[in-house]
Amino acid sequence: MKLFDVIYSYIHYLIHPFKTHDYFLAPDDYQGFKPLKLSVYESLSASWVFIVINGLFRIITLNFILVAFYELFLEDSALFSEMINIQEYPGFYFLILSTILDVIFYPLFGFFIIQFWEVIIKIFGRLLEVKGDLTEKAHAILSVKMSSQILKIIPIFGGPSQSLASMILMYAGLRKQLNASPVLCLCIIFSPFVLLLALFSIVMVLVLAIGF
Repeated sequence: MKLFDVIYSYIHYLIHPFKTHDYFLAPDDYQGFKPLKLSVYESLSASWVFIVINGLFRIITLNFILVAFYELFLEDSALFSEMINIQEYPGFYFLILSTILDVIFYPLFGFFIIQFWEVIIKIFGRLLEVKGDLTEKAHAILSVKMSSQILKIIPIFGGPSQSLASMILMYAGLRKQLNASPVLCLCIIFSPFVLLLALFSIVMVLVLAIGF
C-alpha cells in the first residue's frame, strides 16, 4: 500500500463521500474511480499525519506571532521590555505543551471515539433493522468521516471547517450505509450532545438532591 494511494483515497473520501459509500456497498457494480478501502484504524493512522502537521503549524505560527509582537511593540520600549519577558511567558509554554499532548494522545482519543460511535451506529442500525454486518458499516462510516482531518492543515479556518465537514461526512455515511432518513441522520449526529445534556442534568439533580 503506497502512501500516495492512501492520501489520494483519503482526499477522495472527503470530496466524494456518497460515491465512496456506493463503492463500499457494491464494489463490483461501481463505475468510476475506486479508492482504497481503508479500515477504520488505517484511516485513524492517516488522519494522525494531518494532526501532526497541524501541531507543527500551530507551534510555528505561535512563535511567529510572539516574535513579531515582541519586535513591533516591546523591543524599542524599555518599560514594556522590563515588565514582559517573552521567554518567561507561561502561556507560551502551556500552548506548546497542549499542542504536543494533542498530537501524542490523538490515537488514544480517536480509539475512544471509534468505540463510542460504533455503539451508537449499531444501536440505530438494529432499530432500523438494517441488513448486513453493522460493525463493518459503522467502520466504513467512521473511516470516511476521519478524512475531514485533512482540513486541519488549513490555517485559522481549519478547525471550524473540519468540524463542519465531519458532520457532512457522517451524514453521507448514515444515509448510504443505514439508509436512514435525513431527520434521523441529524438525530444520530447530534446524539452525543443530547447524551451529554442528559448526563449533565442527572448530575445537577443529584447535586441538588444531596444539597437539600
